[in-house]
Amino acid sequence: MTNGDRLHFVGTATTVMSLGSFTLLTDPNFLHRGQRAYLGWGLSSRRLTDPAIEPEALPALDAVLLSHLHGDHFDRVSRARLDRSTPVLSTPHAVRRLGSWGFDARALETWDQHVLDKGAEQLRVTAVPAVHAGAAAHGHHGRADGRRLRGALTPEGRRPGAPRRLHRLPVAARRLRRTGPIRGSRCGAALP
Repeated sequence: MTNGDRLHFVGTATTVMSLGSFTLLTDPNFLHRGQRAYLGWGLSSRRLTDPAIEPEALPALDAVLLSHLHGDHFDRVSRARLDRSTPVLSTPHAVRRLGSWGFDARALETWDQHVLDKGAEQLRVTAVPAVHAGAAAHGHHGRADGRRLRGALTPEGRRPGAPRRLHRLPVAARRLRRTGPIRGSRCGAALP
């Protein structure tokens, strides 16, 4: 990340990424401790921590990156309280449902790219193959059509062949999840 780029862990798989002039939200989940996320096929998961911030406290977003449409990655709070005009980049399956809910959803098949433009900068998001969970989970609720995302921030004059990789960020979020959300000035108060 370049100087000024930031990653704010909100909770579970939800992060706010500031990359150059772009601000992105990943897998929005704003349920509170004790609330259930519904995963389909009769399965649910109980939230163990509160989110670090509420949706209304988010900075202006350029896009939402949604790996797949399960209740622990896009919950009912997000559905009700996120701005529907912010582009949501996700799988074709998720986009069909999100579009029916009124979101500006854009499908990315594996290896498809979507470019966000802002002034002299571009952010390229690439959908790469991903497996949702281990083999044991597949027998219970099926394989998700998830994607990991890779991006390249390309300010004018920057060589496009030097991508900034984003696909490692979910790993950091999973590690942070064990400690709970980051509070106070380290996250919520630091958001622009």
